[in-house]
Amino acid sequence: MKKLLSIVFLPLVALTMIATSAVSAYADATVYVVHGIPDVPVDVAVDGACALEGFVFGDQAGPLTLPAGDHQITISLADEMAPCGGDVVLDATVPFLADENVTVIAYLDETGNPTAGKFDNDFSRTDPGTARILLHHTAAAPVVDVAVDRDMDATFAAAIEDFANGDQVVTSLRPGEWYVWLAPAGSPDPVFGPEPAKFKPFTAYRVFAVGSIAAGNFQLLAFADKAK
Repeated sequence: MKKLLSIVFLPLVALTMIATSAVSAYADATVYVVHGIPDVPVDVAVDGACALEGFVFGDQAGPLTLPAGDHQITISLADEMAPCGGDVVLDATVPFLADENVTVIAYLDETGNPTAGKFDNDFSRTDPGTARILLHHTAAAPVVDVAVDRDMDATFAAAIEDFANGDQVVTSLRPGEWYVWLAPAGSPDPVFGPEPAKFKPFTAYRVFAVGSIAAGNFQLLAFADKAK
């Protein structure tokens, strides 16, 4: 996992660029983009051209194919009257590498400030009869423990311990319905859950904990991808 602390929504640019790029031979990074910051719709410009308008919490763009190299990305608060003309949130030069398959998510750090992370996607074939879970702590929360169980009335027993903001954990589960709980690290008392989650075999699930429990907008965003 590679973390980018200096950007907020970097590769949304591709929505405009892929269709018009004259150098498609260099478009060799595969990128999914997730908006994980509640209540902050944005516009995105690349190299001075408005590329995306009104990207909202919970949305995903992708898969996008990006040319390897640097792009000047300007993020501004969404403005219907003047797209990409709102207050600038961030202006940054962002690099992408060849042959990457990643998810970039804008989210809240532990203290509730906007940040972003770039996480590797593993869409390779799963073990027979299993689903792959790519779990990300991208919520305004401290270190937590995570429990999963078939029984919604099960006693909390951590399967993942000391899961910190900005971390990614990859694991496998049998298909079917499971329940998920979160608790402060070292505590047996959940602050979230049981939350049902249903998984299919031969599928990779990117799951992002986003928002804030204190603010009442905490949730799990899940995206299913066929494992190949």
